Amino acid sequence: MVELSVVGPDWVASADDVAVVDVRDEQRFAGVGHVPGAVHLPYEAIRNPAGGTAGHLPTPPEFEESMSELGIGRETPIVAYDDEAGVYAARLLLTAAAFGHDAPLYLLDGGYDAWSSRYETETGAVSVDSNTSYETGAPGKPIVGREAVERALDGDGVVVDTRSAAEYDAAHIPGAVQLGWEDLVTDGSLKAREEIERLLADRGIERDREVVLYCNTARRLSHTYAVLSELGYERVTAYEGSLTGWIRETADEWSPEGLEATVRAYADRGFEALVEDHDGIVDRLKLVGLYHQKQRGYFMLRTKVPGGRLDAEQARVVGQVADEFARAPEAHGGREQSPEFGDGYLDITTRQDIQMHWIRLEDVPEIWDRYEAVGLTTMQACGNSVRNVVACPVAGLDPDEEADAGTLADEIAERFLADEQYANLPRKLKVSVTGCHENCARAELNDLGLLPAEKDGRFGFNVKIGGGLSDGPRLARDIDLFVEPENVVELVEATADFFIERGSYLDTAVNRLRFLVAEFGVDAVREDITERVDFAVEPAGESLTERYRGDHVGVHEQADGRQYVGLNVPVGRMGGDEFADLASLASEYGSGEVRLSMNQNAIVPGVDPDAVEEFRAEPVIQRYSPDPGPFTRGVVACTGKEYCTYGIINTKDRAIRWARDLDEWFETEYDGPADPEAVRLHLSGCSASCAQPQIADIGLRGEDRRTVEGSQPAVDVGLGGDLGRGQFVDWVVGSHPTADLPNVVRRVLDTYAAESNGEPFSEWVERTPQQRLFELVTDTDTTATMEADD
Repeated sequence: MVELSVVGPDWVASADDVAVVDVRDEQRFAGVGHVPGAVHLPYEAIRNPAGGTAGHLPTPPEFEESMSELGIGRETPIVAYDDEAGVYAARLLLTAAAFGHDAPLYLLDGGYDAWSSRYETETGAVSVDSNTSYETGAPGKPIVGREAVERALDGDGVVVDTRSAAEYDAAHIPGAVQLGWEDLVTDGSLKAREEIERLLADRGIERDREVVLYCNTARRLSHTYAVLSELGYERVTAYEGSLTGWIRETADEWSPEGLEATVRAYADRGFEALVEDHDGIVDRLKLVGLYHQKQRGYFMLRTKVPGGRLDAEQARVVGQVADEFARAPEAHGGREQSPEFGDGYLDITTRQDIQMHWIRLEDVPEIWDRYEAVGLTTMQACGNSVRNVVACPVAGLDPDEEADAGTLADEIAERFLADEQYANLPRKLKVSVTGCHENCARAELNDLGLLPAEKDGRFGFNVKIGGGLSDGPRLARDIDLFVEPENVVELVEATADFFIERGSYLDTAVNRLRFLVAEFGVDAVREDITERVDFAVEPAGESLTERYRGDHVGVHEQADGRQYVGLNVPVGRMGGDEFADLASLASEYGSGEVRLSMNQNAIVPGVDPDAVEEFRAEPVIQRYSPDPGPFTRGVVACTGKEYCTYGIINTKDRAIRWARDLDEWFETEYDGPADPEAVRLHLSGCSASCAQPQIADIGLRGEDRRTVEGSQPAVDVGLGGDLGRGQFVDWVVGSHPTADLPNVVRRVLDTYAAESNGEPFSEWVERTPQQRLFELVTDTDTTATMEADD
């Protein structure tokens, strides 16, 4: 085993002739600060997220170039660090070991936080003598192939799955044990040696056994490798290939209808009896729309709404179910659980679904029966299946429309509903269909996006593939394919088949379609998918998309002379009783429909122009006004820490308070170049991007900021996202305190007002130097600080 040691700040401070490498991003390194003399190698430069034959390692030439540019030779001792626990820094060290580094390797325990709490730091760039030439060997120890995994499973070895406990529970290699890096640290530093030894012993990880580490993001196994090395383990290796074959051979039955029957059978016995009798069933219940929330024994229930279209009776039932069943127990606050929203509410999502919380297993059969009576379902609203198909929220209404995309959304949803073959995809498959000129369904953010096109006088769709946010965000790419409406369902089916055959069932960080497109290339993916269809394959037609539309809030003309009223539902949360009232109003004033948009808003179509003012006077319409302030109109928030096991900070309450305060500031104090209809402020409670922060004017991701007083809620701050320009936010600052966020917005927009030439906010962000944006967000002048230090 290649020796890798864990050291503290005092060791680093006294070390000579050691290259100190900071793997954080540029803003953290240059703006926040770094260990004096450290060189900078961002983590993204030492990983290959697309997979392929090289696994997660970069290619040897890439690694040689990176090290040479830093002035590091193969015989230079290296100490690496990141923000705290060392998960990213360990990846650099394991990569060096794999390519034959000849000198000792060290991981700084506690990272930058541990150093800065004891020693001085410096900011700004660091000049490097890059005359050194680094030469790698072929990838080898500690990286091993599949045969080593099989040998460990068949012999006296142990395979250690270093993914999270939730991922392990969902699917893992039979015989593997789970040990996540989170188990080994506390407050960013390693736990006491004795405690770690107990954790290892409990899992049968012993020094005389061969230990093979596996994960889906190589940084995780790298950290575990470093810890085991520090403890003196000598027979530890790492496997970075795909384990898809194993999971396919051993996968449980994923029958949506079978899962529904099981829930009905256990409803009277309750949650504990269900999980005791059915190992791993909690994760599989996602296929029937049940997502276990962080409060044990309670579920989030997601209602599937293809194209966001509900008739009034369906909407009324959804509202009544939320009001009756989505109730917090007294132990969790009851009717006072949320200071902003009370109890018995529902959430409209960015995929035109509806979610509600605090659902008990005992109540699910009755909810399903009520849904079935009006043609609703929760089946495959979650899980690794074809998710809710999104479409223009005003499909069939807008005068500027080529086709009713909502009808196609229904057809796609119906094809995959309860189909067991497509109920266990490698990951979720997201599809969007747009029939108008405005890209309402955000094709670029989906695994498969269909946009209107014309070819030889025929209407159809051009196809984009491989879009998505979260880790490794990418805009979907043009696949040069024209498909007529009657062939759309077959195309989606062929794409799902490609995903099943080519995707990885365990590498959950790199098994979305966008990573397969990056790995195989657009041309190869197109060829593979089109070989699976029976219709004639044609190159793309003439695009009919002219612009991107942000939302449908306000009163708008329909093709039939009536009007639709787009209501603003800030952060998507609405009382169940209010949603039921809205359904009644849709019947009284409109055409008997309630539509849901991807901005978490609601739309009532078919209102007579003469009745619009009377409709607007209704109490629920006044509360969810079609004429909101710009921040209330643009705010989007995910579920957050309140219920989600991944959430780091609370989101809904926080975001709506921010929006209201900023609207008041905007109305009384802001003096910008123009009054925007909406300022898009999107808050995700973690890095999973459920609130789509990458396409916001101001995108925010929840973080936990460590200070001398303890942890405090924080956000990564990004600026200038604009899907209309094909531009994601520029992530400017990490872990900025949430308490300062309204001030951040004021500083940034005031500066935009002063410096802008009238261009859109995203263009101003694009032309403003990164350092300037950093200073605006943090309210600092790092240039002056660096000059003073000099």
